[in-house]
Amino acid sequence: MAPLEDYANSPNDLRAAIPNDCAEDTATPEGLATLSPQDYEKLRKREAKRLGIRVAALDRMVDRHRKTGKQDQGKPPMLPEVEPWPERIDGEQLLGELRDKINRYCILPEHSDVLIAVWIMHAHAHDCADISPILCLTSPEKRCGKSTAAKVVGALVPKPLHTISVTPAALFRAIENCKPTVIIDEGDTFLRGNEAMRGLLNGGHDRQTANVLRTVGDSHELQAFPVWAPKVLAMIGTPRDTIVDRSLMVPLRRKTEGEATERFTVQSRSALAHLSRKACRWVLDHRSELERLNPDLPDELNDRAQDNARPLCAIADIVGGCWPEIVRQALIASAQRQRSDETQTEGVRLLKDIRGFFERTKKKSVNSTELHQNLISDEESPWIEHRNGKPISPKGISTILGGFGIRSRRNSEARYYQRSDFADAFSRYLADDPT
Repeated sequence: MAPLEDYANSPNDLRAAIPNDCAEDTATPEGLATLSPQDYEKLRKREAKRLGIRVAALDRMVDRHRKTGKQDQGKPPMLPEVEPWPERIDGEQLLGELRDKINRYCILPEHSDVLIAVWIMHAHAHDCADISPILCLTSPEKRCGKSTAAKVVGALVPKPLHTISVTPAALFRAIENCKPTVIIDEGDTFLRGNEAMRGLLNGGHDRQTANVLRTVGDSHELQAFPVWAPKVLAMIGTPRDTIVDRSLMVPLRRKTEGEATERFTVQSRSALAHLSRKACRWVLDHRSELERLNPDLPDELNDRAQDNARPLCAIADIVGGCWPEIVRQALIASAQRQRSDETQTEGVRLLKDIRGFFERTKKKSVNSTELHQNLISDEESPWIEHRNGKPISPKGISTILGGFGIRSRRNSEARYYQRSDFADAFSRYLADDPT
């Protein structure tokens, strides 16, 4: 499928002919078959030329897809409402049950069972919150239990909508129509490089920004579509830093010979349904408290981590018992683990490596060429294969540093960087990593 930008300068702009939320899916015969006859007539000649076929052949292909479309369109998702448990629920006991069931099927890093259990309660209490952290299940390789963990969570949250691939248009329409808990597995297969999807996931983190604007219909009427929904993301590798920043990260690993879990089956899912009903009832009985409560948050967390912690701490404080303490301990431990991970953002990693260069050499300035050569001299450096297997360029270094307000200087011989120009960035972005 050709990128949308290929059509930007055409006489009949594709974006004017196709509703904005559908454009990404229509530059194929199958997609063209979904257009109105008027819109298709505007595009048929140019699309036939782009595909390298005769117009009559394209007409036949589109007509065939129109005739079989009803068979190929799939079916709408069936997401029944959760029926609340008939009696009042002890929240402390419920969270303990959730934690036990999660550990029955999953091998998790320390404290993650606590965070997942409370996040499941948050999914039921979602509309009581202003911030909704993504539950992000990651692993360095396959067969680490991501899909199983996603299935277990799916059995315990309201209206789970599982998918292994989704377009932004489909996702925001699903949220609008179904109000699901979105569970995205295999995120590594389609999320990387998908800036539209990344923006949608980022925007859905905060209720105040959780909308996308689209024009719909022949009159191009402007409408807002909500993307406010609890979301689970499972993937190999680590997502972009903007998603990490808005997530509760659960890094999974393969189990060892000494670690055992119970296989999660269809019957297992059915056996967990009562816990979802209990969570629903607990939220109904405590909705007004959840909406009002402004919990104390750990000072050890940065601003974004405190945002993510707020809905979980509110639930823990209302549940009471040991949960206010163990939830905050789990949040702090998770943040510390995340800070110690080697998967730093590109910019922070570059700042750290440049600071190391200045500390080793004791120089007050460095020629841009010398700095570039130093960064790519280490065989284990990430800068050797920065983009498409090629080393980072001096221009690439300049671009990243420009985001921190750092600019190279020029003398009569060459461009260079002054150590003092990095002081502000070092103090702001490397404060958690003083070494």
